[in-house]
Amino acid sequence: MMEVYVDNVKVEMKQKKFKSLGNAISAINKKLMKENKIPHEIYVNGSTLRDNSIVVGKDLKVIEVITKTHGAMILESILIAKESIDRYFDIFDDIEESGQESLNDEVEIQLIEMVIFLRWFYNLLLLIKENHILDFIYEDFDEYIEDFRKELEIAEHAYEARDLIGFIDILEFSIGDLLIEFYDNVEDYYNDIVEEENRKRLLN
Repeated sequence: MMEVYVDNVKVEMKQKKFKSLGNAISAINKKLMKENKIPHEIYVNGSTLRDNSIVVGKDLKVIEVITKTHGAMILESILIAKESIDRYFDIFDDIEESGQESLNDEVEIQLIEMVIFLRWFYNLLLLIKENHILDFIYEDFDEYIEDFRKELEIAEHAYEARDLIGFIDILEFSIGDLLIEFYDNVEDYYNDIVEEENRKRLLN
């Protein structure tokens, strides 16, 4: 009979046997979702999930899951965003030295990576809005998200049109100002989310 442990605590599953590892993981995920948790690390029969991806149902003995709450993942992402914003403006000094209209491949790759970060950051804003009460605490938070979406869209259109000067200006100034605004408020955002997570824990 298969045993399941979540955060080192044995849990009872309604279903005791599963045809496949995928079915077992799916059932565990459904249980975790009800508790506002997401799997962070999964071990099967004492080894990582990657090493056990071909285990068949009859060989499943023990599944161990280490979880994190959505809030914990968001808090980690906020710290990553803060560190990334710290480095965000470094590239523009390099661009000024090389000339905006003659970007080399290395600088252009850095700019593309920057846009990937900005898309990730926008998704983080949406997650914060979806999972927490910042939009109630800060009346302009929804407006901030919409402003960021619009500026990112304008930047991507400029890049597609190969308007590199316009593209770089939007990244450095329009979006840069919005990132600075987030950075200036990041400690308040972080602390408010921590407080909300603690409140949820007490309610549970």
